[in-house]
Amino acid sequence: FFRSFQLKMDVVAALKEESPALRSFALKHINTKVDETWSQASQLLSTIEQLHEDPAFPHRELAALVASKIYYHLAAYHDSLHFALQAGPLFDITVRSDYVNCIVGKGLDQYIKLRQAVESPSCAPGSTGASSSASAAPAAPSPELERLFGNVLEAWIATSSPARLREVIGVTMDARRLDLLERCLQKVDGEDGKALLKYCLDMVIQHIYSREFRQSVLKLLARLFQSGGDLINTMHCLILLRDPATLSQLIIDLVQQQSPPKDELAFSIAFELYACCPPAFLKSTLDALLASPAKDLDAVKRLVQILSGKATSELHLHFLYSQNQGDVAGLTAIKTAIESRSSVLSNALVIANSLMHCGTSVDTFLRDNLEWLGRSTNWAKFTATASLGLIHRGHVKKSLDLLAPYLASAQGGLSSPFQEGGALYALGLIHSPVCHDNPVGEAAAPSADPAAAQGQQQIVNYLLEAIRNPGTSEQQLHGGCLGLGLAAMTLGDEAVVTQLKNLLNMDSATVGEAAALGTGMVLLGSADAAVCDELIQYGQDTQHEKITRGIAMAIALIMYGREDEADTLIEVLCCHKDAVFRCGGVFVIGLAYAGTANARAIERLLNLAVTDVADEVRRNAMAFIGFLTFKKPKYCLDLIRLLADSYNPHTRYGVALAIGIACASTGIKDAVEVLERLTKDPVDYIRQIAYMSLAMVLSHQPKDNEKATNLRKTLLERVKDKHEELMTKFGCIIATGILDAGGRNVAISLHRNSHNIMKAVVGMALFTQYWHWYSYLLLLSLTFQPETDLCEAAEYKQPIHLWVPKDAPVGSGAGGLVGDEDQEPEPPEPFEMP
Repeated sequence: FFRSFQLKMDVVAALKEESPALRSFALKHINTKVDETWSQASQLLSTIEQLHEDPAFPHRELAALVASKIYYHLAAYHDSLHFALQAGPLFDITVRSDYVNCIVGKGLDQYIKLRQAVESPSCAPGSTGASSSASAAPAAPSPELERLFGNVLEAWIATSSPARLREVIGVTMDARRLDLLERCLQKVDGEDGKALLKYCLDMVIQHIYSREFRQSVLKLLARLFQSGGDLINTMHCLILLRDPATLSQLIIDLVQQQSPPKDELAFSIAFELYACCPPAFLKSTLDALLASPAKDLDAVKRLVQILSGKATSELHLHFLYSQNQGDVAGLTAIKTAIESRSSVLSNALVIANSLMHCGTSVDTFLRDNLEWLGRSTNWAKFTATASLGLIHRGHVKKSLDLLAPYLASAQGGLSSPFQEGGALYALGLIHSPVCHDNPVGEAAAPSADPAAAQGQQQIVNYLLEAIRNPGTSEQQLHGGCLGLGLAAMTLGDEAVVTQLKNLLNMDSATVGEAAALGTGMVLLGSADAAVCDELIQYGQDTQHEKITRGIAMAIALIMYGREDEADTLIEVLCCHKDAVFRCGGVFVIGLAYAGTANARAIERLLNLAVTDVADEVRRNAMAFIGFLTFKKPKYCLDLIRLLADSYNPHTRYGVALAIGIACASTGIKDAVEVLERLTKDPVDYIRQIAYMSLAMVLSHQPKDNEKATNLRKTLLERVKDKHEELMTKFGCIIATGILDAGGRNVAISLHRNSHNIMKAVVGMALFTQYWHWYSYLLLLSLTFQPETDLCEAAEYKQPIHLWVPKDAPVGSGAGGLVGDEDQEPEPPEPFEMP
């Protein structure tokens, strides 16, 4: 022990000598024994640092390495990293030790933090998302840190191990190093290379919050997928890039290829595009196809039918009509149970019937109860007429014929403004599944097909003329604006927007709300700053709260999917003194970041949900967390399930609705457990939304699902219970329609293959506003997606779809091949409500 102590004293003495050789000897000795003697060596840190800073000392890097190790043992990792970087090549990253692993990890974290601050300031850790010109520019990583990062990544890439390369993908994407990411993806060929590209695509979709960098990575992946012949994943990248020009050229190249023919692949891509893409994207793709030299090919004509939605609508009509399993007996039992004088519950039953038979063309319940239906008055009559649009959703060829008894411009039309307003709303609902394939106001080409007079272009023009007609009642304008917004969604046509603005300026509460929402739907996702500013200014000037609410949602629709581009607007709205505008800020957060699970956006909503003084803001902030997390339903549950026990009833309401949105049609047991607990809440409107959300979660579950079976019985019991509150009964009746939606053949879905379904997200967002206006309940139909499997065939109608309803009994023969007929099923003859 004494010899060891004496040796240490010699080392200390040598370190203080003037001779560089003795100092170097002392440093080398300390370096080899630092793990055992770091506590004594820490007393020499000032001397060692002076040696490192001395430009005349020949072993400055060794001094830095020793200082780094001492700081490591002192748990001063920042200082340890600093001196490790100064040690140059002496800091060997290939050495296997706790010290090297720790410092390399700290170095990578520091590098990623600095790179994110430089490349994406709004997405950097700790950023609030608000830009400030006065803030100092973030510092870039030092050359030494760049060298460390490069050396570590080069070593990992050189291993060619799939597991290690996955780590490289995560690190390079976090560090915004596109060059190293490309090298990593090109390192492996064959099946391992394809799996690596697919893994990278999943990572981009789920974990990259910076929109600009995500676009750069997707362009790289699209190029690599296409060069590898993977056209399906190339399509997914181009959809996320919103690049219809490149995608349409890809489809044209496929149909022009003769050896071997690729028509089937082109058809599959077209069906996927229709299912995933917003209408404006589909219209741009259609325009490119129709302008190409290949436009006269039969395959291109079929592609136009698919991309416009006409082919899919026909197939869905066949499927939903032939496989309809709606429970009409259950509706009849509810009708018997409710009080005949309760217009609220009667209205709910009409809506439930339309949801249950959405797209099936089955209006038997309404025809059998015309006398009861005739008791509807005013806005209940409006909703009853509009519900026909749900039942006949997709019957685009005969929409005007179906609604002729309720349109004043048709022969034999009625004069009731409520019914005509509902009919105009129904027109938009019927045509909502179809893409608009012509500019508004364009003259229709001559056609021998009578149905051509009821195409999407003509319907938009018809609705536009209906709201231009002087002397039109407020009810008709209300329905016309909503119908026009649905039919012209994302179209962005200036004539439509101008007319809707003119109606908004009438300053009528009923018309103004619908006009604002129509404007938002037409400009959906456009991020038109001028229109947003104009709407905010008008919302501040008007005295009508209904108009202000419509404007708040319209702004959110305009900013749909814009992510960090909406941050400035979010800051303005969330700090507004008016609670309705603060709700608008909540809506913008939910729709701008829909499906991203963005941590900053979720934090902002949670903060508003527990700190805002207005219950309405708290309720909506909690509910719209469901929009951020609908791709990760279990994550949503983990975030908010404890708030189901909040003292604030509006917070509990928001929790129930958020779970319904995020976990729709999943049947997740934990979600069902939370909602079942909320169905016993002492507050009536919480029980209402709990039953509706529970129906959303359990929709499209197999018949043998015990929870769904029990819920059907419970809903009928609650409606029959004379002591149950009216609001709870309302929710139970609506839940009955949601549970059997589309004849038990549709699922509620807001995304497909990691792509947001834009119309579905919009429909769900407007559905949440039924709190203020029951007619918005009908818009839940936009989220209904028939559950089908695709199969390939040379002729897309012979057949292209294999329908597989979950509720089909084993051996019943249901769910076979459908869609091999040339015509859609004939709708029933239109009938006139009393």
